Order: sequence, then structure tokens, then C-alpha cells
Amino acid sequence: IDDGTLVELDSRVEGPGYRGRPRKLLGCNPKARRVIGIWIDERRARVALADATGNISHEDETPTAGRTSASVIRSVTRIAKQLIEESADGPVAAAGICLPGFIDTARGFVVESKALGWSEVELGKPISRSLGIPTAVLDSTQAMTLAETIAGEAREVSSALVLDCGGHVNVGLIIGGRPYSGATGVAGAIGHMPFPGSDAKCNCGRTGCVDAGMSLHAMQSVAPETEGLPLKDIDLDTVAQKTARNPAAQNTIRDVLDRIAHTAILMEALVDPEILILTGLITEFEELIVALEARIDEIRPPERNGRTTTVRSHIGRD
Repeated sequence: IDDGTLVELDSRVEGPGYRGRPRKLLGCNPKARRVIGIWIDERRARVALADATGNISHEDETPTAGRTSASVIRSVTRIAKQLIEESADGPVAAAGICLPGFIDTARGFVVESKALGWSEVELGKPISRSLGIPTAVLDSTQAMTLAETIAGEAREVSSALVLDCGGHVNVGLIIGGRPYSGATGVAGAIGHMPFPGSDAKCNCGRTGCVDAGMSLHAMQSVAPETEGLPLKDIDLDTVAQKTARNPAAQNTIRDVLDRIAHTAILMEALVDPEILILTGLITEFEELIVALEARIDEIRPPERNGRTTTVRSHIGRD
């Protein structure tokens, strides 16, 4: 309270038979700290300025497709500086960056991001130097897993499995109430692992990757007119109606969801978590996520029934 991190709320805690001075509830002071959040994917880099409770006050973005890592870093730094200068609500304490790929979190270093076409890119240090604040870099799925641990479905459990399914497929692990990233920081990075029986062509140039057969890109053939369009520009209802009338499209969707469900059950058996959290872009397509939840419950072996509960993330990609 003295340094302004916490504030006393108007609400008071009282109960039957309680004596003495009423206790006051404490809350996080939104003005105590401000942070910069940066999300980079193959289409855009989004930069947001938020307060200590996560409320976004300012944001902007820059395209990433067809650009070099150096060019994107310059644009991101410029936007972040501009957001900080335009807001007069106090200093910014830190920055956090997430992007899909193999990330050396300790060094803030992008070992490889096939989605962006980046390899051996120093990301955290140049942005930290330019902004003058500590900067952390995480893989997107690890960032989502951290969010679930702090403020999502996993905040009151000791173990959880996070299945991040969108344009890419990866897994996040929560063990002992904390995110687990493995010995070298890339635990759960299954997107470019080959799986048997698949001849699907992956964007990385290889054949049979998990991303190629289990991500939303694997369903792209059912709605080719949406290729390359941002989600906000896609009429989801029209796409759903069109595919519902197309038996071949329904078979494609059913096959992809079946692969995702079997992968989820296999990972669940390995980890034996309290909950399985479904997150990522797929949660924004109601019919897809309902079908996936149903398929997971359907193929879960009898001996595992009641051991792990499937839940849907309510945090969202933002």
C-alpha cells in the first residue's frame, strides 16, 4: 500500500459474529505499473500499452509478411516509443513479446520461427535497449500457458495441459502450479513434429508435420476464398453455411478434428493433468470447438474417465 502497488477497495469484509474494525478488501492499483505487450505473427505485429490490471489504453500494429526481422523490430520499437510518449500516465516498467517458434527465453533469442521465416534473431535485447526497460520473449503457446496459470482456468490447479490450436498447433504444460518449459525451453513445441500416415505439405517445406494435418490451415481447402484474410474480414456465418452443405468439406473438418482429439488424448495420458484447456483461434469458431470437445470426450478411454476435465479457455488470444 505504501509504495502504491495495492489500493484499498470500497468493499468491506464482514460476517456473522465479526467484531472489531471492518476489514477492507485490497486490489491491484492499475496505475502502479504499466507494460508493453507485443504479439508477432506471420501477418502482423500488434503493440499494446496496458496498466497493471491488464486494461489496454493504447495500441497499434504493423504488417510483418514479406519483411525482414530487422525491419519488423524497427517498426515495433517505433510504435512502442510512440505509445509511451502519447500516454502521460507514468513510466512503463517492462515489455513482453510473444511469437510462434523455438525461443531461447533466457536470452530473448528466436532460434527459429518457421511461421515468420526468422532464424537466429536476437529480439529481446535490441527492443530492451531501445525502450530502456526489461523485455521478456516467449513462444506464443508458452505465453498463453502463463496467462492461463495467472488468470485463467489453471490458476487453482496443480497440473494442466494447454492445447493451443489455430494456424499452428502446440502444447503448454503446467506442473506443480507453474508453467513447465522443459530442459531447453521448448517443451510442447509439436507443430513441426512428423506424425505417421500424413502426406500433408507443411508451410515449413516438409511433409507430414502436425501443423499441416491438425491446424486450421489443414481445413483451409473447405473455404479457399478465406486464404490470407484476417479473421475480422471473414464472414464466419457464411463460411459455416457453405461448408454445412458440402459433404466433402464436412469430411475434411471431421478428419482434422479427429486428429486433434487423438493427439490431445495421447498427451493427456502422458501428463495425467487435472484439466485439459482448449485455447487458440479454434475457440472462436463455436461449431468447431463444440465438435472437438465432443470428440475428445468420445474417444477418451474408460479408465481415464473422470481423471481429466476438458475446459475451454475464456481468456482469448487478446
